[in-house]
Amino acid sequence: MTELLHVELESSKVVALDALAAHAGKQRDELVAQAVDDLLALEQHNIDAIREGLADLKAGRVVPHEDVIPMIDALRRRR
Repeated sequence: MTELLHVELESSKVVALDALAAHAGKQRDELVAQAVDDLLALEQHNIDAIREGLADLKAGRVVPHEDVIPMIDALRRRR
């Protein structure tokens, strides 16, 4: 099921969107729908990662900051 959604954009963004759609051989609404899908997936991924991190923190699965710095320094020296 789909729903119609009205979105107001600056004219310059509409021009850029139309140019991108023409380049991709797609309709403007297809690109907007794909952008919304991508945004929702990214935001859900971020929410899941934050929840996982908070669960690790609550369970004590953490590395103290003072232990992480030497690890990062060692990785930098390997370059």
